[in-house]
Amino acid sequence: MTADPSLVIGLDAGGTKTAAHARLGSREFTLTGPGTNVLRDGTDAAARTLAEIVREASGEAGGAAVSSVCAGVAGAGREPERSQLEFSLAASLGTDVTVRVVHDAHIALDAAWEGGSGAVLVVGTGSVLFGRTEEGEMVRAGGWGSRLGDDGSGTALGRAAVRATLAAFDGGPPTALTERFAESEDLHSAADVVHVVYEANRPLASFAPVLLAACEAGDWVAEQALMRETNALGQQAGWLATRVADTLTHRLALVGGLSGEPVYRAALTSALDRHLPGWAIEADPPPPVRGALWMAEALVAA
Repeated sequence: MTADPSLVIGLDAGGTKTAAHARLGSREFTLTGPGTNVLRDGTDAAARTLAEIVREASGEAGGAAVSSVCAGVAGAGREPERSQLEFSLAASLGTDVTVRVVHDAHIALDAAWEGGSGAVLVVGTGSVLFGRTEEGEMVRAGGWGSRLGDDGSGTALGRAAVRATLAAFDGGPPTALTERFAESEDLHSAADVVHVVYEANRPLASFAPVLLAACEAGDWVAEQALMRETNALGQQAGWLATRVADTLTHRLALVGGLSGEPVYRAALTSALDRHLPGWAIEADPPPPVRGALWMAEALVAA
């Protein structure tokens, strides 16, 4: 008599949303849930969010028992946060579930290069570069959170849009961003902008589309802001390449929500061409959640 198949789940948890890819025998399915970031939300809140998505996936599979979960999570790049989240998530799911937590860039790396050497640049709400050398060493650059880094991220673009708009209200360079904020966000003055950021606590990343729309319309101020942010990411990539010299295969995959925005991708690709001459840039790799599923399956096989 053959045992009933168990449910294996991979999670890609970014700051805005979490993608889940599950396999039960020959059946595969996906679902989407709320995002989380360990540095922003804390390990307990992040564990609750992820555990709820796992339970939802189990319900989608008719209540099938979960055997293993691998979660790639934004903000889980440091060992203290990673290990604490892994412990909290395992405690929430029970002793019968094998749990592994890694940084979200780690699963993107595995999905892009199938465990081989190469690098990934994750650009979403935050940003980070991860690489694996030919000897298997993991290396990184950036990803220090919105207060200290995340150049070129949605948060950085939103902040740049707000700063340029406030500068225009102060008498600085005129920009179409002021009209964009008025039309799409109903923000007509510096006081309105400050209120929505500081008192209404709007995430800065939510303003990134305003900057990109102004770039598409040819606004010089917005274009300069986008160039500064993407060049900073290209510079980080160049630093990483210099650190690891020839021990890293010269290929880089672009992942994350921003990488699919045409105006952003064009600016970023141009910056990477300057800072990583001769590297192969993969703009459409497999989704990172595939890497999380592969890792979850490896936990069962181990």
